[in-house]
Amino acid sequence: MTFVLISPRQGQQVTAAEHRDFLAFTGLRAQELDHRILDRPDSQIGPVDGAEGVFIGGSPFTITDPEDPELQEAISQTLVRFVRQQLDRGELPIFATCFGAGLLAHYFGGKVSQRYAEAAGETQVELTAEAQGDPMCQGLPPSFPALCGHKDSVERLPTGATLLARSEHCPVQMYRMGTNVWVSQFHPELDAAAITARLKFYVGHGYMADGEEEKTYAAVAGVRTAEANTILRNFVDYARAR
Repeated sequence: MTFVLISPRQGQQVTAAEHRDFLAFTGLRAQELDHRILDRPDSQIGPVDGAEGVFIGGSPFTITDPEDPELQEAISQTLVRFVRQQLDRGELPIFATCFGAGLLAHYFGGKVSQRYAEAAGETQVELTAEAQGDPMCQGLPPSFPALCGHKDSVERLPTGATLLARSEHCPVQMYRMGTNVWVSQFHPELDAAAITARLKFYVGHGYMADGEEEKTYAAVAGVRTAEANTILRNFVDYARAR
């Protein structure tokens, strides 16, 4: 084990697909990415001793409209306790995608709503001045396309967080907490094929308009995600160089 992927979602096939997606864009081998699945109220992350970094994957959970409040609250509290502990220590690097943006904003002093929700598809990410020199943004152009799909959105950052990226329709696309936690609203772990596969697990969950599924798949097919995917490799390089 050199890195850990935490998947706060249910379903063996979709969690396996998520693991493959992170392997593809981190450059890690299967034995280098330990997979921890949080799919029950009593699920635990387990020890991370010896891990160089931790990824927190996305989730169908939403802060604003939870489908299973008891399950979501239990898993959310497990994640929040873990992140708080690592923030206090300031050592273990963590990168969370999509659900993590709303989760950490909600529990760390920010504000979450559906005001800036984005349907599944392309978003144009724009780096802020604060992104200059940030290790996750190394080698990225000032603006680049990425894939997204979220019902929650961050209206106010967590207390003390630094905004790293925004987009025209969503003012918070990426931020940093402390010195060791990064969060993106968009999906750096997905390309066109991967988001199409992911969306097929969640038809009817509100990420695509009913009856518009094939149109959505066609629209994302040509999205170039190379720059966005670079962020995960940057995270691995940063964690290993510490």
